[in-house]
Amino acid sequence: MKNADKKLTLSWRIGLPQWETDEPFENLLALLQEHKSVVDEVAMFETITHHLYIPLDIYTRRMELAAKRLEAFRQAGIPSVGINVLCTIGHVNEAWSCMPPLPCQPMVGHDGSVSHSCACPNTPEMRAYVRAKYERVARARPDFIWVDDDIRMHCHGVMWGCFCPTCLALFATRAGRSYTREELVQAFDVPGQGGVRELWVEQNIATIESLMTEVRTTIHKVNAGIVIGKMTAGAGWTTYSGQAFDRWFTALGATKGRPGGGFYTDERPLDMLDKALECGRQRATLPPSVRDVQYELENFPYQRLKKSPASVVNECSLALAHGLNGVAFNMLAIGTTFEDILPWVKAIPAARPVWEKWVAQAAGLPTAGLWPAWSARMMARRSVRTGESWLGWSGRHNINIPKVLGDIGLPLASDTPACGTVLCGHVAEVFSDDELKAMLARGVLMDSTALELLTERGMGHLTGVRLAKRLDNGLWERFTADPMNGRAAGEIRDARIEFWGDAKGMGDVLEPIAQGVRVLTNIEDYFARPQGPGMTAFENELGGRVVVMGYAPWIFLHSVGKRLQLQNASDWLSRDTMPVRVDETVPLVAVARVAADCQRGAVMLLNVGFDPIPEATVHLRFSCSQVRLLTIGRRAQVLPVEPETTGGRITLKDVEPWGLRVLV
Repeated sequence: MKNADKKLTLSWRIGLPQWETDEPFENLLALLQEHKSVVDEVAMFETITHHLYIPLDIYTRRMELAAKRLEAFRQAGIPSVGINVLCTIGHVNEAWSCMPPLPCQPMVGHDGSVSHSCACPNTPEMRAYVRAKYERVARARPDFIWVDDDIRMHCHGVMWGCFCPTCLALFATRAGRSYTREELVQAFDVPGQGGVRELWVEQNIATIESLMTEVRTTIHKVNAGIVIGKMTAGAGWTTYSGQAFDRWFTALGATKGRPGGGFYTDERPLDMLDKALECGRQRATLPPSVRDVQYELENFPYQRLKKSPASVVNECSLALAHGLNGVAFNMLAIGTTFEDILPWVKAIPAARPVWEKWVAQAAGLPTAGLWPAWSARMMARRSVRTGESWLGWSGRHNINIPKVLGDIGLPLASDTPACGTVLCGHVAEVFSDDELKAMLARGVLMDSTALELLTERGMGHLTGVRLAKRLDNGLWERFTADPMNGRAAGEIRDARIEFWGDAKGMGDVLEPIAQGVRVLTNIEDYFARPQGPGMTAFENELGGRVVVMGYAPWIFLHSVGKRLQLQNASDWLSRDTMPVRVDETVPLVAVARVAADCQRGAVMLLNVGFDPIPEATVHLRFSCSQVRLLTIGRRAQVLPVEPETTGGRITLKDVEPWGLRVLV
């Protein structure tokens, strides 16, 4: 696996109010020295506002002071010190009424709206300002410079950018014809005319690539030894900007990465699982030169009762599980009282030894399990239907839907190829025929919407079934006597599909079109009258194993019977390579890292329930004659392992609510 450094890095992002005047800075130094066991580096924000423009005379004086603060950090014994440039393009419209207006072309939205705080990245005036800004940062003699995640073309005070005259002229050259803003937006929405959409996303990619080249050149002209890092924006919501991390990091010469995403409060605690998977996706697409990959612990706006210390530790642990090897703590960015952040800070020293052992043990091991399919070219390649707007959210292409599989304990992978692929909704349409056939030659779990798309692409025969009819009310599914259902045979699962929004497609009846199709459930109406198969399994001519789900595939999978069926189906389609399986129906979620030859592995387990788990039987599908159990705040234990043909079995006992267990 790429990004395989064995060293854990704990970094602290320091807000301007903490270092701009002497007294807060002295207090900050005292705090960091008191907790120096968890301070490997600090990165100072050079502004408090997400508004791009700061007059250069002010910025020059600020960077002169920054140089002194960096030296003070070094004298205090902090190993690595640098500067985090918050705004290169600008993040959002913020504080524009009390800041100087942009001295260059603002970003223009698809609807003609104009940003107050964010600039078009393509004008000479903007590039000149960026060069001047980064030159001053580099002259402050930082060990490293972070470029923040405003390096994108969406959500800049305008939703979708940039449609200014400069960008439209660049696109005219790229497309071979000129468009007005209105004509271009209209062209985006023409079904079957994907070329213009792909060209626009490519322009977004190239714009950022060119900007990153200028930043690197400017920094290294001052000092070629300055390390550069870049924060990335997530792909879960949109890939409008192209998410071409390989090109951008190469252009920037960046060797540090910081995958981003949002998990700010304990209001929806399971969202920490989503963010960890999203950060893992971003990490998996970074170039091999990026070996220091830090998770951003984001408690914005840093108020004590918004998130518990336990959540802070658990979300960082899950991110490390998905292949990151550091944490950037973003909890000192605003001039708040230390009382708000101290409980979080004090929770970290106990976690560090476990995190260090995990990073060292799991280095080089890819995540294993089911891979929810996605592509950085999702937005560029996805279809548009009549009356639909391309510039917007498309639930048909939501790559986050399969995360429910992780919630019930099936390990999800952020690397590919994994043990199997999950195809959800219309995601399949963004892949080439060769890419889809490669998936179907291994193991695939899919819904009936994906089946329909594969059938249209001439690959339906590789699934063994077709979509026979689409029902939308008054239905349940009954588990058949197929061995894959185990003790759940004969049970009924009633997802009450009429209750949960648009039920269309939630009761899709399948029809076998090949010999050897195994019917796992049958759809019935509420009078037990059969309607046809609702879930099937098939081994195709390529040697791949495909499971198709037609009845309520992504909701209410949390019952004993459905969880058991999906565990068995995942084991079957992966040929028993799913890396971890827990027998008991308990809310124990898993992230696994396993070598390709299954000779080495590591597993992280988190009880996401509010009850203790008295006992859990855990099957590990890799060589494990001996397993060490690591628990934060406790001494390591060696667990007895019962040998199995695919690995070994251990028993965990007394896992407290939201308790973390690490097996190495």
